[in-house]
Amino acid sequence: MRIRKILVLGGSGHIGRQLVDALKNTAWAVPVSASRRLAATGGGGVENLRVDSRDVQALTTALEGFDAVVNCVAGDARSISEGARVLVQAALGAQCQRIVHLSTMSVYGPVEGMVREDTALDPTLGWYGQAKCEAEQHMREFVRQGGEAVVLRPGCVFGPGSELWVGRVGRWLQTGRLGDLGMAGDGWSNLVHVDDVCQALMAALQLPVRSGDMPVFNLAAPDSPRWNEYFVDLALALQATPVLRIGPRQLRLDALLAGPPLKILQLALNRLGRPASGLPDPMPPGLLRLWAQHIHLDATLAEQTLGLTWTPYAVGLQSSADWFSGNQAQRKLPIGKAVCTP
Repeated sequence: MRIRKILVLGGSGHIGRQLVDALKNTAWAVPVSASRRLAATGGGGVENLRVDSRDVQALTTALEGFDAVVNCVAGDARSISEGARVLVQAALGAQCQRIVHLSTMSVYGPVEGMVREDTALDPTLGWYGQAKCEAEQHMREFVRQGGEAVVLRPGCVFGPGSELWVGRVGRWLQTGRLGDLGMAGDGWSNLVHVDDVCQALMAALQLPVRSGDMPVFNLAAPDSPRWNEYFVDLALALQATPVLRIGPRQLRLDALLAGPPLKILQLALNRLGRPASGLPDPMPPGLLRLWAQHIHLDATLAEQTLGLTWTPYAVGLQSSADWFSGNQAQRKLPIGKAVCTP
């Protein structure tokens, strides 16, 4: 088996870090981690590069000699959309043959029901979904110009290290800001364990691709529950009891009134170089829509084509709770129960 040199963009992030660790333990891959936040020094037996993914010249130079690049870049709209355009230009210039691009289920917009990969994209949900739709169009341009691209559209990535779907959710549960949401939490969670995402990324790096094709795969575990079930299960695993019933008024007040000021304060502290970990986590208003949305990703194609074996929900839940409990011991929790009360 030919050894392939692979650059992981966003290598300092939740998925990127774990992907690099998984790749370095294979017999066929030599991973290099790249991020704007990393120092240009090695660590853990893996080379690290500091690269601005929006600088085409720097990225072209970084990609020289690589067989493939995995795009795990997160951030703002410009980092996602413009970064994907720059990546395509750099990969073509460096003759890097394959891009494996990490997209999101948000590209489907407000659609409900069972959703397969041939469902039309809809960028109307907000800046994130729009940026991700634009990024996928850049991947299609890469294929049109002779490159190979594989696109993965995960649901909500949980498991150890997930601040979005374990860390902040756990803190909301502990402080009484989240619980059983009733009808407002009846949407499907589309959870997928971070190990399964890494498994899919590695399979996508090796997947045979016909010229002109761009394979796309949904990623969501078939046993992922509705949001209410996940919230209650995680609360019980964290002993954040009693699990409260959160009414729609309290939920809206928290997200719509408290959320924006908290986010502004969080960004201000970050710009000043001061820690924001002592602040209550802002609850983005968009989550209220997500928790009620009856979108159910069909990941049969990924299971069959990429050979995925899904982490059972119970195992993923326990690994998430164990990580949260260990991580919170080093983090100051906000004092008090709810940010807003009815």
